[in-house]
Amino acid sequence: MIFILPTGVDYQTRRYPTVTFTIMGICTLLWLVQLILHIANGVEVDEWFLEYLWYTPALSHWWTHLTWMFVHDGFFHLAGNMIYLFLFGACVEDSIGRPRFIALFLLTGLSSELIHVTVTAGHFASEIPLGGASGAISGCIGAFLLLMAKSKIEFKYFIFIFFRFFSGEFFLAAWLVISGWFLMDLLQMFLAGPDAGVAFGAHVGGTLSGILLMLVQKAFPTRFPDEDEEVEEIRMVPPQPAVATARPVEQKRFRIPTPQPVEKPAIYLHIAGAQSGPFTYAQIGQMFATGEIPPEALYWREGMADWSPSAELRQLAS
Repeated sequence: MIFILPTGVDYQTRRYPTVTFTIMGICTLLWLVQLILHIANGVEVDEWFLEYLWYTPALSHWWTHLTWMFVHDGFFHLAGNMIYLFLFGACVEDSIGRPRFIALFLLTGLSSELIHVTVTAGHFASEIPLGGASGAISGCIGAFLLLMAKSKIEFKYFIFIFFRFFSGEFFLAAWLVISGWFLMDLLQMFLAGPDAGVAFGAHVGGTLSGILLMLVQKAFPTRFPDEDEEVEEIRMVPPQPAVATARPVEQKRFRIPTPQPVEKPAIYLHIAGAQSGPFTYAQIGQMFATGEIPPEALYWREGMADWSPSAELRQLAS
């Protein structure tokens, strides 16, 4: 028996993943509420959740177009989705900012729902309920593919053979892993029957919509008013020179050298999906001079709420 799980990404976030953790909290809370009520009242609770919180095309309650993204069928369904949401959602949230990440999660969830209904027998007359965050999470994975294709994903494996246990880890390129996942979902979307139990169409739709939204974001970059952070200027005050008292016998003047402030590297760059740094302003100026920083690059330093275009950095470093 072999278990393989993704456990890490070689990307260091610079902000607390507030939105990602909030979504994880909502999903977990709903599952716990359903579990507690199920223990107290039996299957009637599960039937109520399926009817009023899961999305069933034939019923078409308007609110279920959103609520289905936060409900799950059992612990392993929830745990698996939360692992992927934490790994990829936190990175995407850090890269594009919290407001855009909220929009990305909801829009890719709705897109995955539409693709699922399109490829499902019966379409909008189908009575098969849809639930789980995997469609929107697939959107996060699609966005991650465009933002950080060159990064690597860490996997842990666990092997049980004849009462013996083995474990280890390995790394694979993100573009290779995500491409493999997408092709598997695409194949199973066509091969799986209506009783497959997994919404492969939602996975495919979510991934494609995540990629599409990132292409739009790159083509038409926008900024929210609350993201206009104030760039903290480095202001280093040199210490006051000591006063040299002339001795009565010696008529010499001593010039006390003023120590020069040493700039601390504090600037990080995000170029073609790869993060590097920290650098000083002097280093950044040299990199601009040699053409190492392309126009589409982003930068971040402590005190900033979000990554910003490198054009601003060129002015600060000049």
